[in-house]
Amino acid sequence: MKGNAVQDSLGRLRTELKQASFGEPAERERVESLLLEIEGHLESTHGAKQQSALLARISDAVRRFEVEHPTITACLNEIAAGLG
Repeated sequence: MKGNAVQDSLGRLRTELKQASFGEPAERERVESLLLEIEGHLESTHGAKQQSALLARISDAVRRFEVEHPTITACLNEIAAGLG
């Protein structure tokens, strides 16, 4: 069940990324890179240490984008909750 929720949130995140405008191209690249990392994490088995590091990067992205991109932030929060 959690996997489906994470996949749904990833789909919404992809949609939001297509529509969002970022002040700096590097900001979009950061979120896209994180998206790829999350997808890679879901496709393989990782230990608690790798998952903890991924959750920390998601949390950092949430803090970075919460004001300018609340929908992206909401998707990232949902993904973190599903992974946690």
